[in-house]
Amino acid sequence: MKRLEYFLLVMIFFCASCAKDQMFEPSYQFRDNNSPYNLISPKIKIAVISDIHYLDLSLMPDDYATNTDFQKDMSLDRKLIELSDPIFRKAMSELITEKPDILLITGDMTKDGELASHETMAGFLKQLEDSGIQVYVVPGNNDVDNPDAVTYKTSPPSGVATIIPSKFANLYADFGYNDDEALYKDENSLSYICQPYNGLWILGIEANEFTESGVTINPLTLAWIHERMTEANENNITVLAMIHYGIIQHYSGQGEITPEPLLEDSEGIAIALMNDGIRLIFTGHYHANDIVEFRNNGKTLFDIQTGSLVTPLSPYRIMTLDDNFIKIETRQITDVDAVLPEGMDFLTFSDGIITSRLDNLFYYFLRGRGVQKPDAKNLAPYVTHAFKAYLAGDEKLNPEENYEINALGLETSYPFVLTVLNSLWTDLPPKDNKIHIKLK
Repeated sequence: MKRLEYFLLVMIFFCASCAKDQMFEPSYQFRDNNSPYNLISPKIKIAVISDIHYLDLSLMPDDYATNTDFQKDMSLDRKLIELSDPIFRKAMSELITEKPDILLITGDMTKDGELASHETMAGFLKQLEDSGIQVYVVPGNNDVDNPDAVTYKTSPPSGVATIIPSKFANLYADFGYNDDEALYKDENSLSYICQPYNGLWILGIEANEFTESGVTINPLTLAWIHERMTEANENNITVLAMIHYGIIQHYSGQGEITPEPLLEDSEGIAIALMNDGIRLIFTGHYHANDIVEFRNNGKTLFDIQTGSLVTPLSPYRIMTLDDNFIKIETRQITDVDAVLPEGMDFLTFSDGIITSRLDNLFYYFLRGRGVQKPDAKNLAPYVTHAFKAYLAGDEKLNPEENYEINALGLETSYPFVLTVLNSLWTDLPPKDNKIHIKLK
């Protein structure tokens, strides 16, 4: 993406997530049966990964560390594109060892929708399915019709082939779109329903309907979901939904203190999905590991957002599902098979790179909001630290840093910066990284 686009994207990252480990008791049931435990038999293990942003090695510069075009493009980015290949290969290895029954991927499979990246990714996912994992995907905003797709083999970078929606469905046919696998496909979007097990549906929702004021779900797609959910409810079918964009506010002020809000009419969409019987929806897009809940008229919807593999701490989720609980845990990529500068380990390298890039990003963000140069340089690391805590989930401001922030005098000098910091450090419930959600 271009430099100016990063300024627009930066605020998307602000949020607040959760409190203490809790048991939630929404007023609904998955299924009635005679078992005292109300279990799906057997329990189902589900993995979730998001925002892979894979860039095919054929498009990478020969030496990313010295390629000025690549470094310029990455300088204000929160993604470790240079390690997207070894990071995903490591994730594949861990998933094959973990042996989940199902893998959900909530969009942004590729850096910028490059055909070569999609083709390689589809090959990787076939390897996972060959290992016994049922894989389901939905597209993200970066995956189709993206004019920013380039190769860094040339200087300056030059455009490369991308894909259109129908090509996405073709390339990922075996991961939700195949006629032999999909129970239903929406003719107005890349949304579908698959049934990996009796009594369990996976609802993949595309939300790339662009309007003058943002992005949303096609109204005809919402009508299609309503129709299908009526059938699911009549037959006591458990439905797990996934979509790329968040549909619940993940931090106070989202869409007000940031220029990139949730889906247009996100609350209306959330209420519609809740009224249709959806209680869990898996999302991505914002690169943070964050879970929030939305309650309305006696119903509860959980937006379970999974962080990006290429944004430290490179998380993914492992869950077990039965009729009474979903148990959610977070895993982290801690090492990769790659030679890193000065022999650094992956965690040290990734933290150093992302900290430097975020400092740059937030410096320019603060300058754009009227903060003077010396002050922006001084304040950017505070925003970076808060943002990294938000990315990791379960944010908690320690007393020492709270004292330092209070000593900055932001109430009078830059109250907006104080609002941003408070938003990042205020974690909305429930917990983000490890939680049991009681379903019945």
